[in-house]
Amino acid sequence: MNKKIVKALYRKEILDILRDKKTILMMIVVPLILYPLIFMFSMYLSTSMIKASTSKSYRVSVQDTEEPAVLKQYILDGQEKHQYEFIFVDSYVENRDSEEALRQKEVDAYVTQSVSENRPYYEIGYLASETDSTTAAGMLKDMLSDYKNDMRDKILEEKGLDSDEVLSPINFALKDFSTKEENAGYIFGYIVPFLLITSILMGAMYPAIDTTAGEKERGTLETLLTLPVKNLELITAKFMATSTVAVAAALLNLLSMGIMVFYLMGSTEAVGQGLGIDLFSYIPALFITLLCVLVFAMFASGVCLCACIYARSFKEAQNYTTPVMLVFMMGGMAGMIPSLRLDGTTALIPVINITLLIAELFKFHFELPQIAMVLVSNLAYAGIAVVLMARLFSSENILFGDAAASLHLMEARKDMKEKQIPGIGDVVLLFSILLIVMLFGGSLAVAKWGLYGLFVEQGAMLACVLGYSWYMKADMPKVFHLRKPRPVAVIASILMICGSYLIIQVIGGLLTSAFPSLSTENTEMLVSLWENKPLWLLVLAVAVVPPICEEFVFRGFLMGALEHKYKPVTTVVACGFLFGLYHMSIMQTIVIGLVGIVLSYVAWKEQCIWLSILMHALNNLTSLLIQQYEEPITKKLPFLAEETISFGVGAGMIGCGVVLLALGFVILQKRKTDRG
Repeated sequence: MNKKIVKALYRKEILDILRDKKTILMMIVVPLILYPLIFMFSMYLSTSMIKASTSKSYRVSVQDTEEPAVLKQYILDGQEKHQYEFIFVDSYVENRDSEEALRQKEVDAYVTQSVSENRPYYEIGYLASETDSTTAAGMLKDMLSDYKNDMRDKILEEKGLDSDEVLSPINFALKDFSTKEENAGYIFGYIVPFLLITSILMGAMYPAIDTTAGEKERGTLETLLTLPVKNLELITAKFMATSTVAVAAALLNLLSMGIMVFYLMGSTEAVGQGLGIDLFSYIPALFITLLCVLVFAMFASGVCLCACIYARSFKEAQNYTTPVMLVFMMGGMAGMIPSLRLDGTTALIPVINITLLIAELFKFHFELPQIAMVLVSNLAYAGIAVVLMARLFSSENILFGDAAASLHLMEARKDMKEKQIPGIGDVVLLFSILLIVMLFGGSLAVAKWGLYGLFVEQGAMLACVLGYSWYMKADMPKVFHLRKPRPVAVIASILMICGSYLIIQVIGGLLTSAFPSLSTENTEMLVSLWENKPLWLLVLAVAVVPPICEEFVFRGFLMGALEHKYKPVTTVVACGFLFGLYHMSIMQTIVIGLVGIVLSYVAWKEQCIWLSILMHALNNLTSLLIQQYEEPITKKLPFLAEETISFGVGAGMIGCGVVLLALGFVILQKRKTDRG
């Protein structure tokens, strides 16, 4: 790669980006002008609303009480204490239904009295849908609370008792040992990550659109590709330019937020109510936050460029980046979830890891391993995005073709050709639908019906896949690999799944020993679902339905689309990795992902989904039986009961696993006969 060429291309991309008024608007006008205006307007609006609610007079009615005059006088006397103001309109609504007067807005709230358990019971009527009525009811509630306390103290005094001694036999107080800086950092940890992630994404989005879809629309991309430059040099320049703008946008946002913080502190000190916060104590957190901004900007730029390269116009690219923006914004709100903490798992989840790390930094929690893990993982994700970009830029079909062509759902079914193969667009759309089905429909079904909800979730997945394939008139036998299995391949498949099971047991044990928290939650959830269920139902729910439904998704639709676009190795690894990722756990992504690669290889090699279904079923059935009959099985195979697998046992299991895998692999290479 020629550095001079990259530098020249980078300079050209930066100049092109800065000529775009939309980019300048998003980079400078929004953070430096709009944010302060929003902040000032919000402060003014909230202050005005508070003043207006307390200074306004509210019309109230006190009726059907034993001593209305006493209660009204008490309320009038307490107005100055609470700074409320009431206008009594009892005479106006006399002999009328209080609720009717309330609905006609003749009163904002009313008080009536009844008897409950031989004691006066007061009821405050109001309309929650009306602001004035809600405010008036809250004020009356404060008054009646004071009235209750005064009446209680009066009764105790009449009986010669000390109200404080009787009602408060002990006293307690909360003592906060957090510093003012830690408390302020706790608040900053909610706000800063979301604003930074949003600003980085907005800063990367428009340059990414302009340098990809914008150049397609202007017709300048073809000219660039004819120059004597390598694709990698062109991609690097675009990536660096987009990242530069994203970082600049984030820094301007930080500057704008810093100015507003200094303004707020200066304002409070001017009126003699200084917060007493040492802003210089945040310098280490700000320094590491800047590093986070740099690496996250690279990741965000890579994602935006990969999404925009499919678009043919600026408008189309905006449509493609909208889901990206929503996902990033949801990740930016991760710091607002109280139970979510930065650990070995969340430190590897894109977007969320940056959010949680910045929140921890502003609370002065500096864990160097976690910081390193977050920074390195984001650099790795950025590198993956660049590699993916390089592959996309090498495809003329992607650069100059119709991106919607790989999305068959865009066509009417009557206009479609027969026996089609799914495109990448179909895969992305279908898996997006499946993700929604799993997260919302599946979770709700499992929460409501327990184990039976799994059948609903799996059935919905299969229905989506088959329904989509039917609509696009897919070549079902080819896409889903519906060939008849060879008997010798069945034997090879059984050997390979047995071998892989032994190997992943060792790998899973090592991961569990190193990271005990990785598998606990999923295991406990499964055990709770399996509890007190008949074995036939468990076999059906674990070893029959999921293998069929999941294999039709991964070794069917997904593999059927990828194997016509990518090399066999890429297809097999991608199907296996996505299968592991589908289980939504770091440990299962690794362990089940390895099993998924074996399943994918057999299904691809034999073009037969029935073999991967068989292997999947045997794997799940083995785990189920070990869990259900742990004691008798571990007596025969004691190494399965060991929490920590010894070196000798682990080496033996891996050795046996490798032999079984190799034997199955050799059998699959034998000459194939006609399978019909």
